[in-house]
Formats: sequence, structure tokens, C-alpha cells
Amino acid sequence: MSINCPYCFSDQTIQVVNQQVTGSESSGFGASASFASIGASISKSLPLPVSPLIGGIAGAVIGGLFSSVFDEPKKPISMTYYHCNNCQQNFR
Repeated sequence: MSINCPYCFSDQTIQVVNQQVTGSESSGFGASASFASIGASISKSLPLPVSPLIGGIAGAVIGGLFSSVFDEPKKPISMTYYHCNNCQQNFR
């Protein structure tokens, strides 16, 4: 069964299934950056001579571990639409 295009009324349409991944893609960076700044601040206030760079790296590692443990996994979703080969329009 062919579906006609609502724009040009052609029957030269195809069904397209597009897979997309959703989820918290950038939250891991935010947690790592926050923990890096906290680690750098803590290393500055320590009485021992610890470089803020080392504290920042340690904080970024700890933030990355927290975000990998507590973030939701990414879930794939499918989006189906039609494409007209005659007028090159997409529609549902």
C-alpha cells in the first residue's frame, strides 16, 4: 500500500525509521567540572603542599565516577516518518 504525499500528491513515498539515543549526554561533564573545581579549592586550603592541579584532576575523576554510577542509561527511541522522492518533503 502506497501513501500519497500531502504536498505534491505523488505516490513515490518511502517510510523512514530514524533511531535516536536520548538521555543525559552532557551531565557527566558538568559533574566532573564541579568536582574538579571543588577538588582544586580543597587542595588550596590543605596545610600540605598539594598542587591545585592535582586536586582538580582527582575531583574530575571522582565526579566522573559519580556520574557513571548515578546517571540514567541512554535509551534508544525510533521516529518513523515518510519521505517523498518526488518533492523531497518529509511528513508523518
